[in-house]
Amino acid sequence: MAKESTNNLFGAAYDLFKRIGDSDFEYVYRGYFNHNITKKILILADKSIAKVTGDTQATLQKRIYYIMVEGLQNITHHQDEIANDRNFEKYPGIFAIQKSGEKYFITTGNIVANDKVADLKSRLDVINSLDKDELKKYHREILTGGTISDKGGAGLGLIEMSRKSGSKLHYKFDRLDDEYTYFYLQTQLPSDNKNDDDTIHAHCSMDGVMSLHQRMTKDNLQLLFNGFFNQENLLSLLAIIKSRSNLPLTTIKISNVMVEMLQNIIKHGEKSVNTSAGVPGVFFLGQTGNETILTSGNIINEDAASVIAQRLEFVNGMAKDALSDYYDDILLDFDSADAKKTGLGFTDLRLKSDRPLKYEFQKLDGGNTFYLLQTAIKTNK
Repeated sequence: MAKESTNNLFGAAYDLFKRIGDSDFEYVYRGYFNHNITKKILILADKSIAKVTGDTQATLQKRIYYIMVEGLQNITHHQDEIANDRNFEKYPGIFAIQKSGEKYFITTGNIVANDKVADLKSRLDVINSLDKDELKKYHREILTGGTISDKGGAGLGLIEMSRKSGSKLHYKFDRLDDEYTYFYLQTQLPSDNKNDDDTIHAHCSMDGVMSLHQRMTKDNLQLLFNGFFNQENLLSLLAIIKSRSNLPLTTIKISNVMVEMLQNIIKHGEKSVNTSAGVPGVFFLGQTGNETILTSGNIINEDAASVIAQRLEFVNGMAKDALSDYYDDILLDFDSADAKKTGLGFTDLRLKSDRPLKYEFQKLDGGNTFYLLQTAIKTNK
């Protein structure tokens, strides 16, 4: 069943959703990084980690948080170095944190000048060649050797990332042009669970993250959250959007639409697949031309799909003036028969986007359905 069929982002939403397990998640931000955005990213990621680890792995949470801070500082440091020529806008940075099974993967990406690649690679190779005790000694030598600059110097942050993770630093360089190379850095952290194994799921590998980055670049996606939705991460996602936009009125509209779409996941997701971490779903935000595209996907039961389709068709079939009057009527009388036919949420989304809402359903095993909802907001001033 599909009406007002969405674009190829439906395939992206379902593909992304399928790869998340019962306790896994991934959050990816692609774009410009500043202090406010970095702060909000850390809050969102930290809360998401806490939800799935509980209070049993506090040490692990601290290690993950430290590495996230170092990784985000690395992005902003390189971004600042090339700020004068604005190439960071052409090649925006990327931050990803993923949980798969018992492992956590933190990946950052940013451009560096070609003439700095050899030195950066050399420092990474040295760090990766050292064992735990040698890293500790190397760290102490740098601290006491007077080689620390105001930017951190000598790879001190990289050394600490390796020490905190207890693993090698994975990296790749992707040459972009005669001036710049894209630098990917990934840190893998095993959990404190002694039953942890060495399995790395394909989508969390370096190649998997690079492939996701390419897809996000192709579809111009700036934000992706795939995992468990709850009121806390809803607020954090909204805070990130408010921190990244220079169009206040548009930001308010986008935020309001996001609230409706994310609340739709939280309130109406299939209860049988809910966990203490929240309701499983996927949400991403992209840009095409002068429009911001918002897409959400989550599991509902088969009976709910039929009801949702009827409500969406009802809303999509109304002219704007009639829909506005209908919205006012609902506000004044929640107990009316028409109000039960369709709630405020879809009506509000339709009015704010000023276009029909797009949706699709895909049947899953066990009588459930994957439900995709999409709308767009004009972002021109």
